[in-house]
Amino acid sequence: MTPRHARLLLALLLVAAANLPAAPTFDEALAVKRSGDHARAIALFQELVTAEPGNAEYLFHLGTVQGWAGRYDEALATFERGLQLAPRDTDLRLGQGRVLAWSGKLARAETIFRAILAEQPDNFDALNMLGRVLTWQRQLDAASEVYGNILRSAPSNTDALLGQGDVERLQERFADARSYYERALALEPDSGNIRQRLDSVRGAGRWRLDAGVEFSTFSGDTREDWRGLNAALRYTLDRRGGVSLGYEHARRFGLTDVHYSLGADRRFTDRLSGQLRLGATPGADFLARRALSAGASWRWREADEHHGATYLLADYRAAGFGPGTVHSLWLGATQHFEKRLALTAKVLATRNLNADFTSGWQLRLDGEPADQWRWYLGYADTYESLSSTVFDFTRELRTRAIFGGAYREFSSTLGLRLDLTHEWTVSLPSRNALHVGVVTRF
Repeated sequence: MTPRHARLLLALLLVAAANLPAAPTFDEALAVKRSGDHARAIALFQELVTAEPGNAEYLFHLGTVQGWAGRYDEALATFERGLQLAPRDTDLRLGQGRVLAWSGKLARAETIFRAILAEQPDNFDALNMLGRVLTWQRQLDAASEVYGNILRSAPSNTDALLGQGDVERLQERFADARSYYERALALEPDSGNIRQRLDSVRGAGRWRLDAGVEFSTFSGDTREDWRGLNAALRYTLDRRGGVSLGYEHARRFGLTDVHYSLGADRRFTDRLSGQLRLGATPGADFLARRALSAGASWRWREADEHHGATYLLADYRAAGFGPGTVHSLWLGATQHFEKRLALTAKVLATRNLNADFTSGWQLRLDGEPADQWRWYLGYADTYESLSSTVFDFTRELRTRAIFGGAYREFSSTLGLRLDLTHEWTVSLPSRNALHVGVVTRF
């Protein structure tokens, strides 16, 4: 290469270098992170990490933004890299716990926050996240205690005010929830998140009405379709329970029955809750003339790093028909898993109208992908119909059913639910049922 060619090549390289984008600075990446542009912030912090792979602070910020963007697996891998460099770094441990909580791995997140608090009892970030995890686990008494401890030391802690408001809202104590949200809004009047929470409980009070319509059709049969209306009105007495009135209007077999019920439910502690219901059908043709049901749920095992909480269940029902009374006892357990999933298994023992004992079982999977969404799917194999109707007083008929549904809460004053059932019995036409309901609070 001649000197002239060398000078020309050097000039071209200098021009190309001048047009290359400059490497991002930490301050620039931090500003983008604060602006809410998650995709660009991730790209900038990834460049910084590539340039300095041993910088734990860069890894913390990268993992945080990845978590905000919902890229949970990437965020956890990033925090793990950071913790390999700085195992005792509180920010990295908090970041890892937050992402675990957001991704539904609540037991593991709780372990991390409690470990931090064992070393730093006054760490409000860890306390608030612990309260959030307990709330998501429906350990409402424990969550309220955590938030109460924060607010006694720091009455202006916005996160604790919001957390306690959420606890009150889940217990349908909407006036108390509004009080906490309003205190938080007074501290941060420009917060859209707080205003959204406050708006979500406006107009809601201690009354809750569940009402719906149900239609059943029969496959391969000329039987008249079933139709029904139902409503239940509940009044919240306090943060632990309430009383309710129920009404069911059913049209089946060309006949009409109206069933009334009175019930009460109580959450005695975070571990134990129960309910009782009495019902009657004046002039009954196909529904139970008299009915009594009682149930209890006890949290037998707490969640840990490897397993979710386990609940033991017991439900008893006595239904009086013309020829006699049917006694049913359900015993089962609910096992909670990560990502807000729960599996319930129950076995059934029934003493039927012929004084014979029969058995059955049921499996049900519940999911709660978000606070406003719930769904379930189940299968039952018993000698009882899910329609609460005895088809034949003299025969034992094996009945199987697939059922499922979903509930969407648009606000504390409005929710919609959909339930579907396909039920079949040997020698009888299969039944397909659709139930559509609305929930409102006032």
